[in-house]
Amino acid sequence: MKFIHTADLHLDSPFRGLDEMPAQIWQRVHQSTFTAFERIVDAAINQQVDFILIVGDIYDRDHHSAEAEDFFVRQCQRLAKQQIPVYLSYGNHDYQPVTEQIDSLPNNVHVFGNQVETKTLTLADDQTVAITGFSYGKRWLVEDQVSKFPEKETADWQIGMLHGAISQNNPDQDHYAPFTLPELLQKRYDYWALGHIHKHQVLNEEPLVVYPGNPQGRHKNEDGQHGYYLVQSNSDKLTAEFKPVAPIEWCEIDAHLTHDQTVDSLIEMLLHKGEAEDGFKMIAFNVHLTDQVNALTKKLLANGTILERLQENLSEKGDYQWWPYQLNLLKGTALPKMTDLDQEYWDQSAQDVFNQDAVIDLTDKLAKYGFIADQLADPSLVEQLRYEASQKLGEGDHDEN
Repeated sequence: MKFIHTADLHLDSPFRGLDEMPAQIWQRVHQSTFTAFERIVDAAINQQVDFILIVGDIYDRDHHSAEAEDFFVRQCQRLAKQQIPVYLSYGNHDYQPVTEQIDSLPNNVHVFGNQVETKTLTLADDQTVAITGFSYGKRWLVEDQVSKFPEKETADWQIGMLHGAISQNNPDQDHYAPFTLPELLQKRYDYWALGHIHKHQVLNEEPLVVYPGNPQGRHKNEDGQHGYYLVQSNSDKLTAEFKPVAPIEWCEIDAHLTHDQTVDSLIEMLLHKGEAEDGFKMIAFNVHLTDQVNALTKKLLANGTILERLQENLSEKGDYQWWPYQLNLLKGTALPKMTDLDQEYWDQSAQDVFNQDAVIDLTDKLAKYGFIADQLADPSLVEQLRYEASQKLGEGDHDEN
């Protein structure tokens, strides 16, 4: 048995805040979610897989574009020509009522309804595969769904499809089919195909419990490689291999300034670092400053002039193999205006104040909006808040009065 596990395609993601880039790059970014899925379909055909699992959030929002739907249908038709079935569920972004086979989809696509159900597939070697899953009928699904999954019965292979997040035992956070790892393992399934978390990770080895992440990172917090998992049987075990497909990778690169660094030499250094990267990268440079860096360079970094010059340099060349979208200014030392004792107290206070619970308490009313709740649930948000606060504190009070 061989199959592909993917999730969170987020076709037609808007990539907000990036539409002022050169048209050539914007087109590349906007098409990246489509390109990533097309590569997955290419792989399915080339690898001659038995089936594909898509675990939620095919589209970026419930009211998706006609372009996105047409593209998805055409890719499924390519699979149909190769007799490759697709098993899909809808998630919290593309939730919808599912009462019967959706007319616009080809017959090789099997959609899970809003209640937990099992679909059975017989492979060419007569092995049977039971696949259990469900689709979201609304944005939030706070009820436990795993308890509704049957235990493994007579099928040779039992697979669970679950678009959800590990339970935090907190009703203010558990909005997406919360589950625990032990309750998954109790079902004795051979593979748990998860979705919702946008970072690929294996939660358990035997049996495999896997998040494939999204095939294409959509912003700086979704950096690194993105792709899908190719799952194969070996005797009575399954193995999962991560396969990157994202046409664009978000990354951060460190750049350390010397005391005699001129603006021109700084731009040349950043250009060299960007050109050294393989594949198309969206780059945020972390520029490390010291007290010795001259005031003009600091000012041009802070007001965005150097970033603009860097972007203009690339635009003039017209050879877009990477794009600098952000410059982050970092102090050479953590907080130079602080004493060691100040730093110690700050570190302790930051841990107490900037944590997930505190953020949730402060933003309680905003969390009712799904798109905000998604951002608040991201652990990297807390780290970003802590960092930005430390930078503001490190600047000191410049008010003469």
